Amino acid sequence: MAREQPPRIANQYYHIYNRAIADHLLFKEDRNYVYFLSRTQKYLSNISDILSYCLMPNHYHLILKLKTNDLSCAMHKLALSYVVSFNRAYGQKGHLFQGTYQRKHITDLSYLLHLSRYIHLNPVKARLVKKAEQWDYSSYQDYVGMRNTDFINPKPILDLISDKSNIELTAKQQAYRIFVEERYFERD
Repeated sequence: MAREQPPRIANQYYHIYNRAIADHLLFKEDRNYVYFLSRTQKYLSNISDILSYCLMPNHYHLILKLKTNDLSCAMHKLALSYVVSFNRAYGQKGHLFQGTYQRKHITDLSYLLHLSRYIHLNPVKARLVKKAEQWDYSSYQDYVGMRNTDFINPKPILDLISDKSNIELTAKQQAYRIFVEERYFERD
């Protein structure tokens, strides 16, 4: 029996994720990550605010705030365009993803903040890098002021760090860095 997916509701937050089939890789080279991000921007930025992401060699995570209810169509276009390009580049045929994307409706803002940290720490946990800021294929650098990707909107999550409107962006970015790093150092 198929697992029932949560509804897609505009102006709500969603954790979107998927992984490669078996032990395959979704991203073999830098250009794969870059292409996936370009497709993400093309297909998702019109229907959602892209709050954060992390692309790992065999899976990805996105946090979106939907503007419309057109997520399924946009995700289908994103996945199809990526798979066709990937298969063409590597002389492969068939499926790349384990199935259709998964989504989790996020209704708790505290969970949203902690999910963002979890996503940004994925490369550290997988021992791909020592610090989250070293992984180029996540939005963490956008959150801590090291980069400003035009289609990433960290503001809703950074605002959760401090609900005081008079706090400067750089202070929120530093607070987010501390929030993420304290979790990493707790595990050492």
